[in-house]
Amino acid sequence: MDTLKTYYTVFFIVFGAMFLQAQAVGDSTLKAAQFDCKITQTKEKLQNKYFVTTQNLQLRANNEKFVYAVMQLGKRGHHIFMYIRIIDKNVCIKKDQILEIQYISGETVSYKNDYSVNCDGIFVRKFDKKELKKISENEMIAIKIYTYQKNYEFLVSNTLNYDINNQIHCLAAYRIKSM
Repeated sequence: MDTLKTYYTVFFIVFGAMFLQAQAVGDSTLKAAQFDCKITQTKEKLQNKYFVTTQNLQLRANNEKFVYAVMQLGKRGHHIFMYIRIIDKNVCIKKDQILEIQYISGETVSYKNDYSVNCDGIFVRKFDKKELKKISENEMIAIKIYTYQKNYEFLVSNTLNYDINNQIHCLAAYRIKSM
């Protein structure tokens, strides 16, 4: 009889410890997710407004050898913008040139270049809240940029999707400081 009491006591102690540990794990999942934002704000101004930027994201062209692009998200005022620079020779992009984002659902959304005519391969787009919601809620599979000479297609991995969404959420919550 004493061994039976000992087994029950040990069972309840182990079960109670597991229950308390499960409660601690359950409580920790209710906390808000912590992102590593790595947002940079300098004393420089863009059109007399302070701005912030995130880290560069590298894109590799799918249809060209050794052609890359640098993508960066930023915020000026209350607007989030995307800056892409294609690193190739003579990449001319005119204002209102098209960038397409293709989603895993098969949907393709076109955005126009807000930046002036340039042959530096620079594409800039200022997003509204509806466009940002679309980007952050859907998984991208490709970004296509149409230029004067040729078209570039950049495949988007799961990691890159995660980084883009993380940066959008960080920028949306960030308040620009006046220096």
